Amino acid sequence: MPNFQTDAHGLLCGQSSYADKGFGDVIVRPPSEVPAGQVLRWASSVDINAVEYGDPGTGVWERVDDHRQTSLYTSDGLYTVGSEHKGQTYNGLGPVPAWLSVEAPPVAEPTLVQLQAMQLAQINAAFEQAAIELTSGYPEAERLTWPEQRTEALAWAADPTAPTPYLDGLAAARGISAQDMRQKTLDQARLFLQSSQQLVGTRQRLRDQVQVALTAQAVKAVVWPVSGGEA
Repeated sequence: MPNFQTDAHGLLCGQSSYADKGFGDVIVRPPSEVPAGQVLRWASSVDINAVEYGDPGTGVWERVDDHRQTSLYTSDGLYTVGSEHKGQTYNGLGPVPAWLSVEAPPVAEPTLVQLQAMQLAQINAAFEQAAIELTSGYPEAERLTWPEQRTEALAWAADPTAPTPYLDGLAAARGISAQDMRQKTLDQARLFLQSSQQLVGTRQRLRDQVQVALTAQAVKAVVWPVSGGEA
């Protein structure tokens, strides 16, 4: 006669591979059909450590709901089977208690302040990406020299006699005249400042609009323009 193994909860684990009855084994053959979402459990008043546990007449097989793999929720959020929630626990077997649900609780709508912070974070991220695109294609080591180049170019624009030693060195290495190098650098510096001021000004304007918006709809309507820094 085959033996059927059960676990500490009395749940059927399968047929034993041993001829002799072992600890937690049930001699009574379990039902062959078990509906989806259920498991078989040996219901008995006999202690599992008793020798007669699982013998005919000491219990019955019962079908119980199995929610151990089901996503369950408390009013606070996702529930971990077996954990304690306000003094109550559920091991996933049997009917789902009233304090649990298979439906996730509704997500609370963010406050206006939270929504403003979220929208501003999106605007800042878009600004950062647009700023990166301004300098894309240039090695970092070269970008580190831009402040010096810009300072010399602007000084030269204000006073043609101002010394430009770094730009003069670049001109020599590049093979062009110092005059051309100064002018090219000045043109690039002015173009960069014009583009960056457009980006910075746009970000500040959108920030101001977000901060004074009084409704969620008004906050969500403030977005970084698709064209970049141009409104």
